[in-house]
Amino acid sequence: MPTKERGALPVRRRAADRQPQSAAPSGFEEYCRAHQKESIFERERGQASTWTLFLHGDSLVTGSISGSETYECNIRPGEGSEEKVHKVRVKFLCPAAVHEEVTGQMKRNEEVQRRKEGPHFLPRFRHAMEDRTLFELMTRREVLFFTMLEGEILRGIIRSFSSYEIVVGMRREVPVILLRHAIYDVRDKRGKSYVKKPATGKARASAEGAPRDSGRGPADPLPRRGSHADV
Repeated sequence: MPTKERGALPVRRRAADRQPQSAAPSGFEEYCRAHQKESIFERERGQASTWTLFLHGDSLVTGSISGSETYECNIRPGEGSEEKVHKVRVKFLCPAAVHEEVTGQMKRNEEVQRRKEGPHFLPRFRHAMEDRTLFELMTRREVLFFTMLEGEILRGIIRSFSSYEIVVGMRREVPVILLRHAIYDVRDKRGKSYVKKPATGKARASAEGAPRDSGRGPADPLPRRGSHADV
């Protein structure tokens, strides 16, 4: 049996033997450069349009987005005082005019609801989805089922996405904006999941050690394209 010569260097693999990396889908890089930093809170800040925010704890806040900081937004209702909301508490939002339409189309996964996950202040506990996957599903106009951390299921097609959110068109073109930090799972009609589960730990304990208004974790941009460690 041949023995390895002492001090011999490892044989390098020939370029032809290496596994080629899959090329990025056409238009993917350009799309990310154009849309990666888009945020509904920044776009609508100071505008007169009214939004309904679905928050953790199954609570709702309706009003205009009067201010937006890195980790918090200010909501001004039609009547009453302005409310400051931590962005990680927001699961999804829609124009107030279609609020009842969104809730009418929404279903609920009771098993996920019983898990009592989130809100996830620490990115490592979030259910990540690759930007490349989102782009491919968007260009294919794939019908998807988005399950949120408290069990809400919203069915629709991806219209656009950024590092922080996914814009979904539901039936009858009803728009809803999902915050990526609040997604539990995304599946197609065949039941295939496109989400990476958290690597370690009990996910519902993710908020421990991160005070709600500490300014840690909710709106950090992606460290690299194609991963999700952001809001």
